[in-house]
Amino acid sequence: MRYLPLDEITEDMCLARPIFNGDGRVLLSNGVRLTKNYLARLKEMGYQNLYVYRAGEEINDFSTPVSDQTMRDAIYGVKDAFSKAAQRQHLNIKNVNEVIGYILDEILTNPTVLYNLMDLKNHDTYYYHHSVNVCIISTLIGKQLGLPRDKVKDLATGALLHDLGMVCVDPQILTKPRELTTEEMTAVREHTNYGFQLLRSEPNLSILVAHAAYQHHERMDGSGYPKGLVGDEIHLYGRIVAVADSYETMTSGRVYRKAIWSHEAIRQLKESAPEKYDPEVVEAMARSVASYPVGSVVVLNTHEEAVVVDVNAKKITIQFASGPRVNALLDLEPDSEIKIEERLS
Repeated sequence: MRYLPLDEITEDMCLARPIFNGDGRVLLSNGVRLTKNYLARLKEMGYQNLYVYRAGEEINDFSTPVSDQTMRDAIYGVKDAFSKAAQRQHLNIKNVNEVIGYILDEILTNPTVLYNLMDLKNHDTYYYHHSVNVCIISTLIGKQLGLPRDKVKDLATGALLHDLGMVCVDPQILTKPRELTTEEMTAVREHTNYGFQLLRSEPNLSILVAHAAYQHHERMDGSGYPKGLVGDEIHLYGRIVAVADSYETMTSGRVYRKAIWSHEAIRQLKESAPEKYDPEVVEAMARSVASYPVGSVVVLNTHEEAVVVDVNAKKITIQFASGPRVNALLDLEPDSEIKIEERLS
């Protein structure tokens, strides 16, 4: 299984991971042969990369932070929350709590799980998928920092709803296929204020959930918004969601911005700490996400190419794609002599 740009996918390949729409329903199931028509339609819809495999190729089992069912439920839960917020209705907190409970149950009981897949999203579903991914990454960070379950619950809820204020921003600005003007960016930045107001009005949510949404664009040196808070003035939840949000944004491609690879995003975030980000949170994030996610095509120090087929906190499992060991599997541990030198795709 490989994670490839649409332009590199050929008609002898099949979809290896399902594509979910904004309702959490499966748009295309794994195993579907990617015909020219399918690929053209997906490109029109704004998809840039897919998980694929060649017909007849064996797909190895691999671990994921949450199950496909939980991902579907979470995507639907976020869409429902956005819809209700747009109509100024109270959120379905019972539904939100159920989704958060599923995510916590799956992540907190798995000692070696990492965020190890790139999500498949387009411009229509971007904020739903993005919100779920930021929630998963924030939960993993909270787990790394040793937070108790009740605190991780508030953190995860704030992360899941951190962009709720986007429903108050002119949708014509959010869907523009280019970088925003200064005036448009000023309007978008108001989403932190809007989100805070929407969430603080929910009687069954902790005020800290609202603060996570309010502060996720603050930066440690005071250069963030909306208040220009400095250091510990930013609540821990805000500092965690800031790192998770930045990582997910950096590794997600948009029409006007090319995604960067996971290991590059980790490096950039480390270089930006402590000026922009809490260094302890960044280190916890680096231990929570895979530098080389499943589907990465890599070059080894043996000059062989390989594909990452599984990854967790203890090892990376690769399948050789060139050389005398083609198709053989190998576990790379921290002290292994064979190491990844470069990522190709």
